[in-house]
This record gives sequence, C-alpha cells and structure tokens, in this order.
Amino acid sequence: MGINKAGFNLIKIFLILSIAGYILSYWVEFFGRLSIFFVLITIFLVYFFRDPNRKTEENDAIVYSPADGEVIEIKEVTEDKFLKTQAMVIKIFMTPLDVHVQRAPIKGRVEYLEYKKGKFMPANLDKASAENEQNLIGIENNRVKVLVKQIAGILARRIVWWVNMQQGISQGERLGMIKLGSQVDIYIPMNIDIKVKVKEKVKAGLTVLGEVK
Repeated sequence: MGINKAGFNLIKIFLILSIAGYILSYWVEFFGRLSIFFVLITIFLVYFFRDPNRKTEENDAIVYSPADGEVIEIKEVTEDKFLKTQAMVIKIFMTPLDVHVQRAPIKGRVEYLEYKKGKFMPANLDKASAENEQNLIGIENNRVKVLVKQIAGILARRIVWWVNMQQGISQGERLGMIKLGSQVDIYIPMNIDIKVKVKEKVKAGLTVLGEVK
C-alpha cells in the first residue's frame, strides 16, 4: 500500500503543523489541542491519498472500472465529444473514503483530452456531469473506444491527470486523481455487454464493467 505523490505536499504541511503545535504546547496549552487536530488531519490525508498496487489482467475484450466507488446510474445517452454516437454511460460516485486514483479501463492510446472549468455542485447531481469542473480522457484501441470523465464535486476542487495526447497506456495504468469526494463517468459503445448494476461497488482496474459482445 503506497501513498500517491499528489498528496505528498499536503501531508507534509500538516505534519509540520502537527510537530510545530506539539513543540509550542510546552509554552501555550492551546497549541497542544491544535496539534492533535493537525495530527488527525494528517492521518486522514495519508488514508485518503493511499494508492494500492493492483494487478490488472489485460484483455482486449474487457472494459474495467476506471474508479473505485458505487455505481449510481447506468443509462443510454448521446456522446458527442469522442465516441460521437449513442453510448451507455456508467456513473461511479466516490466518497472521501474511496481510493481516488483513476485507472485506464482499456489498453490503447489517448486520442482525446479536454479540461473544462465549471461549477462545484455535489457530484452526484444529474447536472453536475455537464456543469461541474471536469476532465475528459478518450482512449481507443482496435476493438473499442471509451471516454472517461473526471468530475469535481462540492469538496473535490482539484482534478489532476497524468496522461498526454497520443500516449500509449496499459489496462489498469494510472490516469489521474480527483481530490476528495467526487464522481467518474465512463462512456462505452452500445456493443458492450454491461456486467454491473446500480448500487454495486466497483474497484478501478479490477471490476469488469463490460465485455465486447
């Protein structure tokens, strides 16, 4: 179990504040209570930024979940950004307790990237998918193409991604991260046989969302 580098600076800040508060408590009691508060935040951040190593079994016919969390909706939509056709969208909601690192659902090449500024409504609201700050990553191989949408939420106000256009990526490879509670949508073609249901818990790079028919 590792800690993602995206959280190192934040953890370091609160660790320093914890130590400083402990030292100052020798002169002012208030700083002792403040130090305990900073220690609790540090522990939470270490837990939140955890980034477990996972072994994804590569299979060109399989679409894995790009995120940890709970499936909150599955429906047919028109996807006009990358797939540019009718598609199925699977929406995955993440609480602050879920691992927040997103992984590639298929092996392929990054053929679409778009960052969009927006609002910070609760990520599980219907209009959050369209109006919240978000980042879109389109991946394609010779069998299937998918679009992964990272969506910021009311607490999650920082989206990071670690891929570039035309970059080749492996199934299960880390794509990026959304800090604090948020949502990830994945758009898949209609010829994918969906293997999950609403309210089902999924894990990035491990849970099979669908299979090419």
